Amino acid sequence: MSIRPITAADTIAVRWPILRPGFPRETAVFDGDDAPGTLHFGGFDGERLVGVASIYLVPFPAQPDVSPAYQLRGMATLPEVRGAGFGKALLDACVAAAREHGAGLLWCNARTSAMPFYEKNGWQTVGEEFDIPTVGPHFRMVVPLVDG
Repeated sequence: MSIRPITAADTIAVRWPILRPGFPRETAVFDGDDAPGTLHFGGFDGERLVGVASIYLVPFPAQPDVSPAYQLRGMATLPEVRGAGFGKALLDACVAAAREHGAGLLWCNARTSAMPFYEKNGWQTVGEEFDIPTVGPHFRMVVPLVDG
């Protein structure tokens, strides 16, 4: 298992079938994918890309004064490697990169079904459940990156 930087285009191979099944390929291309400061990571089983995650410089709506803040988006692993540690390794790489870039926090809109994964990794829920059209129910979650 290895985690390494990848391009925005590389993420589509996992993002599209896992996060946007049944939708056109372009729905797996996110606003900000190529923006300065955006970072993409791939989880590899040998040379095979089996997981992806991206972080974007986006203020956290509940704490807009915390700057910089990164938003985790597009995190996905192929079904056949779930439970093998790729998700945790990708999450750890994103936390480390956000911290390295001076972020005060990392946040995401987590699918409700993924909440236990994030909670197990130290993330906290903020606010009430909400719906993202065509994607489903989500909660905002956050992990502070600095003390105080």
